[in-house]
Amino acid sequence: MALELILIRHGETDWNKDRVFRGHMDMRLNATGVAQADATAEALKGVVFDAIFSSPLKRALVTARRIAKPHEIEVREAEGFTDMYFGSWQGLTEAQVAEKYPPMLRKWNVSPAHFRPPGGESTKKAWKRVNSQLREILFTHGTGTVVVVSHRVPLKMMTAYLLKQKRADIHRIKHDPCAMSVFRVRDKGEYEAVRLNDTSHLKQLGLPAPDDF
Repeated sequence: MALELILIRHGETDWNKDRVFRGHMDMRLNATGVAQADATAEALKGVVFDAIFSSPLKRALVTARRIAKPHEIEVREAEGFTDMYFGSWQGLTEAQVAEKYPPMLRKWNVSPAHFRPPGGESTKKAWKRVNSQLREILFTHGTGTVVVVSHRVPLKMMTAYLLKQKRADIHRIKHDPCAMSVFRVRDKGEYEAVRLNDTSHLKQLGLPAPDDF
């Protein structure tokens, strides 16, 4: 039997909506985010979870707990799935970063592989942290279904790793709020993408198309 891995981004926060860099800043879901988390929980209520892991930041942890509630399973906090630390950019809108750090923002958008925000975490370090945590989980759970709830950049990194892509490719990958990406994990490190950035379970909410930020 194979392991099914379900990667889920947390629900929307006001900072997602306003295009503010979040990183380690700990904010709550807004009303839309709560509705997204509940719709995701409804979509997955018939799936048997062997484990559910989450970033310890509130926006991810609350999303994970709402998804886990119908299953009466405890969410396991995993530090490795914490969002990338954006240093001085945290709390600034994308427009403010463009005004204060134009060359660096351009590098982040065009060439992220060797990027490090001022006072923040490099993509190289974040990639190693996130995917080391992922490999540990894949090693521990050989079969069944495992859910991971995390953030935009870590999920892009996990997806790139599973698709055998590189750090330079992370911006080619999209992961919207409460979207699900599903992988079937087989022996010898083979990962089959079943669904990528699936938001079909959120369409009933009648929300505008999500913004990947």
